[in-house]
Amino acid sequence: MGRKGTRYSEEDKLFYIKLVQDEMSANAIEREYGVKRDQVLQWVERFNTGGVDSLRRRPQRTYTPELMLEVVQAYLAGGTSYPQLARQYNIPNNSVIFQWVKRYTSGKSLKTTRRTTRMKNGRKTEQVERIEIAQWVIANEMDYVGATTHFNVSYGQVYAWVKKFKQGGPDALADRRGKAKEANGQLTEMELKDLEIRRLKARLAHVSTEVAVLKKLQEFERMDAQQKKNISQFKHSRKK
Repeated sequence: MGRKGTRYSEEDKLFYIKLVQDEMSANAIEREYGVKRDQVLQWVERFNTGGVDSLRRRPQRTYTPELMLEVVQAYLAGGTSYPQLARQYNIPNNSVIFQWVKRYTSGKSLKTTRRTTRMKNGRKTEQVERIEIAQWVIANEMDYVGATTHFNVSYGQVYAWVKKFKQGGPDALADRRGKAKEANGQLTEMELKDLEIRRLKARLAHVSTEVAVLKKLQEFERMDAQQKKNISQFKHSRKK
């Protein structure tokens, strides 16, 4: 059961919810179908509280920089999670918050994180670029949406390339309509080395972001601990 268009349809969501109801774990669904565990659990929670209507597409929202910052700081302060914040602030997708945190800890402005219109038909690409994009998605924990903006391609293209790459490797992304055009999918040794370097860079950037988030969290924890210590010392001195 796959995607229809650029998003999961109502029927898709009900399919995965039924799997959970039949006692298939969200982790098992992610392994077998490639649907994020948190996304499945979010659908189940919505269905349990609001029925089928809660699974239908909602009007696209825009978020103020102030709200984005509030949500990011709440996450970095600890004691919560992406799903909890999504419920608290009525944000339809956990990945939206993840993108905010990623941008914030990378030193980028939150003002530019509003959703842009996704390309419907995509654009022309070469095999090497398709491989790079597929590798980038995998290195970034299947971030299809991030790839659409990072590489300026459509969601449908990204999803199809990743699926082909996982099933058949680099050769599966050759353009078979023009066999001579891409040398029958055979990449040169230099192209393969360059793709491996790009893959490693993408993975390093993703891991670095996670480290930055952890450091920022530790910084907030130290500030909180120091503030509590100062308050305690102040109260103690007032009693004397």
